[in-house]
Amino acid sequence: MAGELVLLTGGTGFLGYVILADLLKSGYRVRVAARSQAKIDKIRAAPSVSALDPPVTQLTFVIVPDMTTPGAYDDAVCGVDFIIHAAAPLHSGSAPPKEQLEELFVASSVKGSLGILKSASEKAKTVRRVVMTSSTVAIAPADIYIKGTIEDDVIRGPDSRMAVPAPPYDSELRAYCAGKTAALEASEAFVRDNAVNFDLISILPSWILGRDELAVNTGDFRAGSNGMMIGWLLTGNQSFSAVGNAVLCADVARTHVRSLDRDIEGNQSFLLNTEVKWEDTVNIAKKHFPDAFTSGLFQEGVWQPTLPLRWDISARHSWD
Repeated sequence: MAGELVLLTGGTGFLGYVILADLLKSGYRVRVAARSQAKIDKIRAAPSVSALDPPVTQLTFVIVPDMTTPGAYDDAVCGVDFIIHAAAPLHSGSAPPKEQLEELFVASSVKGSLGILKSASEKAKTVRRVVMTSSTVAIAPADIYIKGTIEDDVIRGPDSRMAVPAPPYDSELRAYCAGKTAALEASEAFVRDNAVNFDLISILPSWILGRDELAVNTGDFRAGSNGMMIGWLLTGNQSFSAVGNAVLCADVARTHVRSLDRDIEGNQSFLLNTEVKWEDTVNIAKKHFPDAFTSGLFQEGVWQPTLPLRWDISARHSWD
C-alpha cells in the first residue's frame, strides 16, 4: 500500500536501482541500505531517481558497509513495513583462489540472507513481508550453465528445489550457483522453522537484461548480465551454448514491488522467464545499430547457439 515504508537492499545495483524507481513511482516510502556514501550519491544522480526528485520524507538512506556482519541490519529494519532484499555479495578484482570461493559466494550469501531475517525477527515487529531476490540458477544443476549440457527434457518450475552443491568449487560460476541455492534453502527454512511476524516471497528470475542507468563508462557496460551479451557483439566470439532464458529488468522489478500487495499470498516463490534465441542477437543489433557493425565496433562472427532449458512460469510454489 502506498505510503508504507520499505527497506531496500541492493538499491545501488543494476536490478535494485530499477526496483527503487518502481517503489518511488508506486508511492512507497523507501529506506535504501547502501555500502557507502559514494554509492548513495550515484543513485541520487541517476536519471530516473533524479527526475522523480523524491522528498526526504519519501527517500532516505542508511549505510551498511558489510551485510554479512552480525546485526548489520539491526538499525536499518526499525519501523519498516516491508523488506526487499536484492543485495548479494560481490567480488571485484582478480579471480580469487579456489579455496576462498566457498566463503566469498556461499557463506556470504547465506549470512546476508539470514542476517536480515534475524534482524527483522528480533528488532522490528512491524515487518509484515520480506521479498528476496534469488535466481533460477538456485533450482537447476550448475552444469547446465557451466558445461552447456542438459541431460533431460524436464520442465522446471518455482517448486523445483535441489540440494546445496558441496564444496570445493572449481569456478566462480559454480560457487555463485551454490550460493544462490544455499541462500534460498536457508531463508525458507528460517521463516518456516521460527515464530516470525512476517512471511517470505522469493523471486527467481532467469538471465536479467535491460537498460542500466548506472552504467557510465565502457567498463560498466561490459559488466554483469548485459555485459556478456555485449561481449559477444564486441568480439564476435560465441564459442559456447548459452541457456535460452532471459527476462527484462523492469519486469523483475515490477514483480518485486507487486509482491508487496496484500492480495498476494506469502510464503511462496515466483519464477520469471522468457524463452529467447541468442542466434537472433546479431540480426537484432544490426537492425538497431548498423553503424556499430560498419565501423567495426561490433563483430558479426558466428551466431550464438542457444541451449533450451524449459521453465514453467504459469505455476507458483507455496511451502507454508
